[in-house]
Amino acid sequence: MSLKHLLSAAACVAAIGVAPIAHSASINVLWYGQGSAYNTQMTNLAAGAASYDPAGDGSLSWNFTLWNSSDPTPTFSAYDVLVIGSSQTFGMGFDATRLLGAKSEIEAARGTRTFLSGQDADWHYINGPGAVDDGPRGFLINAVNWAGSGTGLGIVSLADGWAGSGSQWWSNANSFLAAELAGTTAYFQEESVVIPAATAGFPVNEGLTTAGLSNWGTSSHSGFTSVPTGYLSINDSGSFQGRYVTIVTEAYAGGCTSGCGDEPTPVPAPPTLLLMGMALFALGAVNRRRMR
Repeated sequence: MSLKHLLSAAACVAAIGVAPIAHSASINVLWYGQGSAYNTQMTNLAAGAASYDPAGDGSLSWNFTLWNSSDPTPTFSAYDVLVIGSSQTFGMGFDATRLLGAKSEIEAARGTRTFLSGQDADWHYINGPGAVDDGPRGFLINAVNWAGSGTGLGIVSLADGWAGSGSQWWSNANSFLAAELAGTTAYFQEESVVIPAATAGFPVNEGLTTAGLSNWGTSSHSGFTSVPTGYLSINDSGSFQGRYVTIVTEAYAGGCTSGCGDEPTPVPAPPTLLLMGMALFALGAVNRRRMR
């Protein structure tokens, strides 16, 4: 083999060795089930999730499972994301018994990404403004794809209905969120939800607009009076200064929604480093020959 061919082959193999690891185009979604009508609508949302790709940079399909009241406690580690929606019946809250009873199991499986919002986008997906891509539909799909693209069990939780202070089950002593959210949640009605300029380009806000997240006929029912440690606000209250509507895990707030798994940049394996060294040696030999 000529020196030129050796150089070419070594460079090609080295390039393969440092190529990023391919990721699956689907995630396993566990959704906290409610009544039959609610479950049907969320199943429909899941079925069309792969068609939502406003930036044209790829999408994820969902392997969708409902966790209904008659079901045993799931094996949470088998899922990429647990989604806990709002109330099926406006103003009534919902039965959080399953969540509170599975605290230790959820904590054991919980991963790197958590998405919490005072917006009841699932209720509005069903009742209006509906399947709007820069409104309830896009909001829900982005949230699930972002939380499910981390490592371990991601969490998406919305306000649990217009019933009391903040999201009631979040603050329950048996909630897996209680300690980290202590003293930060509050009940307030908000029609103006603002995407800050600093987070507008994040994948979790892909395709969304301030206008599309606002004016739902009470767009948000609760939120945060301060941002808890370890979180970042991606949607702020437009009417109440210093209040926040949607918060996400700060370390991965700008992370992907395409199943990246929070993996570090791949480091070339030793054989790859050897091949790269061979390529550099060959390149040096070619240069020395030209100088003669």
